Amino acid sequence: MFGCQPAVKPKPIADFAFTPVPNEPGHFKFTNKSQHADRYQWIFGDGQASTEETPTVTYHQNGIYTISLAVKNNQGADEVQKSVEVTGIPASGTVTFWTNGDNGSDVEVFVNNVLQGMITRFQPSAPTECGGDGFVSLSMPTGTYGFYAKSKTRNWTGTFTVKNGVCTTKLIAK
Repeated sequence: MFGCQPAVKPKPIADFAFTPVPNEPGHFKFTNKSQHADRYQWIFGDGQASTEETPTVTYHQNGIYTISLAVKNNQGADEVQKSVEVTGIPASGTVTFWTNGDNGSDVEVFVNNVLQGMITRFQPSAPTECGGDGFVSLSMPTGTYGFYAKSKTRNWTGTFTVKNGVCTTKLIAK
C-alpha cells in the first residue's frame, strides 16, 4: 500500500530587515524574512525582547544596537544578528541649581550669560528630585556648560554637565 508521507519542513533560516518609522525618531519596524520558521525570539540590544513575528520597537537613546533574531521549527533552529544605528532622538537632561546656605540674599543663576532664575531658599543637602520651588531648574541638551551666579555678597563661577535623561544637581556652596 502506497501512502503519502507528510512533507518534512526544512530547517529554518533566520533573516530580517528593518526600517525607521518616518518622523518618529527611535521607532523601527522589523520585517521578518525568515524561511520555514514558526517560532521567533527577538533581542533588540537595549533590554527589549519580543516573540512577535514582525515587531515595531521604540529605542529611547541614540546609539548602535545589535539585534538578534532566533527562529525555530520542529527540525531545528537558526539565528542572525544585525546592527541598527539609532539617531535623531533628542538628547537632553535637567540641572537644578541649589544652595546650602543663606548667601546674603537670593542667588541669581546665569547660563550662557543669560539669567535663568533665582534661588530663593536654601537647604542643608541636595534636593532629592529636579525642580521645586526656590531652586533654578533647566532642561537642556546634553553637554558641558559654564555658569556664574551672584548674590548681594558673593559670586560663583563653574561648569556643569547635562547627561541624557539624568537629573543633575549643582551646588552653589555657602
